[in-house]
Amino acid sequence: MKKHLLISAGTGIILAISGAFFLYGRYHEEAKYHGQRENEETVRSEASVEDRSEGDGPGASGAEDQKYCVFVCGAVRQQGICYLNADARIFEAVEQAGGFTEDADTTYWNLAEKVYDGQRVYVPKIGETVPEHLASGNMYDSSGRLDLNAATAEELMKLPGIGQKKAEDIVSYRKTVGRFQSTEELMNIPGIKESLYLGIRDKICIR
Repeated sequence: MKKHLLISAGTGIILAISGAFFLYGRYHEEAKYHGQRENEETVRSEASVEDRSEGDGPGASGAEDQKYCVFVCGAVRQQGICYLNADARIFEAVEQAGGFTEDADTTYWNLAEKVYDGQRVYVPKIGETVPEHLASGNMYDSSGRLDLNAATAEELMKLPGIGQKKAEDIVSYRKTVGRFQSTEELMNIPGIKESLYLGIRDKICIR
């Protein structure tokens, strides 16, 4: 009888120990599994934050998202403000304004020229003498420097050393080559040497 009791007790102890090991193993595996899941979720969360940071950073929006505000007026069908991409051309500003009217001077502007922020595009009628305040309104920056990309020949002639021929050459260069990308580009025009450029450098700008 004692022998059977001892055997039963031993068997119970063995079963209890086995059960404890089994439960410990299950607990360990579950803890390991949950730990892996937490690590994976943490990694995914950090990656998501990094993605959002990269997407919201100052360089996230490309240049194509930058908008210029341009005022189109004169002989166009719908005068007003239009918003254009930074690489837009004059013809696109006119298109947004509904296009030219029938009596518009369509050759007044170099339609392939790029716009700049804050520009006023005044389209005159055929044969119209453009009022000085409209022709010169965009020519000077806030420091009083003459904008090479907006100046008329008459305004350019007010610069030291720039006569009528050089002024006309500057306007012609702008129409055929395109907008000045730097004031130093002025020296690409025949007759404008470095000494002349240095004499007017502080009086000119590009926008």
